[in-house]
Amino acid sequence: MNQTCAFRGHFEGILRYWERCRDRERGGLHHLIDSTGTVRPTPDRLLLIQARPLYNYAEGLRAGLDFCREPAEHLFGFLTSALRTDGGWYASLVDGQLFSPAALDTYANFFVVIGLARYAQATDRADARDEALRLFRMIEEKTVAGDLRTNGVLGCWGEGGRGFAPIGKFAGNNVLHYLEALVCLRDAGLEAQLGDRISAVRDFFLARILDPAETVTFDAFREGFHDPDRRPGAYASLAHGLEWFGFFREWPGAELPEVVERALLDKALHNAVQPNGAFMDQFYLTERRCAGAASFWTQSEAVKAFGLAARLFGEPYADAFRRTADFYFERFLDADGGVFSAVDRNGVALSRMKGHAWKADYHSLRMCVEGQLHETA
Repeated sequence: MNQTCAFRGHFEGILRYWERCRDRERGGLHHLIDSTGTVRPTPDRLLLIQARPLYNYAEGLRAGLDFCREPAEHLFGFLTSALRTDGGWYASLVDGQLFSPAALDTYANFFVVIGLARYAQATDRADARDEALRLFRMIEEKTVAGDLRTNGVLGCWGEGGRGFAPIGKFAGNNVLHYLEALVCLRDAGLEAQLGDRISAVRDFFLARILDPAETVTFDAFREGFHDPDRRPGAYASLAHGLEWFGFFREWPGAELPEVVERALLDKALHNAVQPNGAFMDQFYLTERRCAGAASFWTQSEAVKAFGLAARLFGEPYADAFRRTADFYFERFLDADGGVFSAVDRNGVALSRMKGHAWKADYHSLRMCVEGQLHETA
């Protein structure tokens, strides 16, 4: 497979594929795409499925794809008008009204920051830049209870209806995307306003998220960030560990120690990457082995991380990059250009849905950016 052409073509293909989800009458994007590639219309507008494609189309603009300008403008306008609550944060539209408007979902709102910041970078729009920074500071005000270095970022604030913050109050994933938001805000020209936050989140990662003995990163915690969930049946996402490695690498001077980077990479390589390139993400802590299906997002993040590692360190990561990328393109892509949600270790699709509440192919697009960098280096 010519991976350079595959990554370049898939990058544009994702952006064009999601245009089918646009609701030109009521605004925003539908989120359900079934196994035939047919969009299932719904009046709901899920916040994550508006924010992540805004990021995607902004990346398309940065890549010189002018057709991305109009959908990016549409999503920016829709987000900031229809989904902004009176409290100043953002919420989904469900059954025709804002879902839990008195409650802040940290995870989803960080993706609004990420999308706005990338859009500001792509267009140099001051209003998008200002809104990204304003929202970021508001999230901090509500969810950083004390010192970021020791207390992290809470996953929600306020009194919301059931399920308004699906990631939970204590989750490493919220802090991970706090880090991603820092990177995107810096890229949008706001580094001077961010102070020493990058060092604070790095300290928190090394103290609370990373298990240096097992070389996994915790996402699930019980009563607080001091209490990672190690009960039988709990697992750590090795793909999240790869994301932490990548985001810290995007901020020169904040890189993790190389011994930690290689430990995270090797944990994923030796436990999650199958001989055929399938990435089995879930490392069960009691059993000390991986299980589960290969997911579209974990496979994408594995390709992205091993591509970066190959550029930095060479083998054995270059081989892991080739195998995981080949598996992605051979097993996850449907004939219509859509991406299946999950396949088993043999490459058989377990979920043929190509769009749903957690899937707008943001991870796949990020994979394509790294894949092109690796193949042209």
